[in-house]
Amino acid sequence: MKSLSVRLGVILVGLVIFSYSEVWGVDWKLFVETDLYECFYDAEDASRSAQNIVDVLVRLEYTKEGVTGVVKEFGKRYADLSYSLELFEINCAEKKERILSVTEYTEEGKILYTNSVKGRLPPWKIVPQKSMDETLYKIVCK
Repeated sequence: MKSLSVRLGVILVGLVIFSYSEVWGVDWKLFVETDLYECFYDAEDASRSAQNIVDVLVRLEYTKEGVTGVVKEFGKRYADLSYSLELFEINCAEKKERILSVTEYTEEGKILYTNSVKGRLPPWKIVPQKSMDETLYKIVCK
């Protein structure tokens, strides 16, 4: 009987570890909170190149209001939307940005939408003032 309870304990610990494996190696830091979503950036893996360009992963966790807005704009397919991961590239010297990839997930981790740059990079855009993007710029480019 004891070996059965030990096995069940090991299985439970394994399931807990497996369910949290996505966040291992990621140091999510909250940097913006709105009625629609909370924005986090990966503070551990943000990398700066010699050209003063930072690659940083951003996680947007949608609120109920945020999901409702996305459903209105893009359809019922997004009713189970939970969060999205976006890879930003920020040119600190010129205060410009571009998004290299976007992947949107359900609560269960299923992909609803994904889009990543293949081949030609998108053009740089000026970081909008008083925006989530400007807050991120100020954090990663300091």
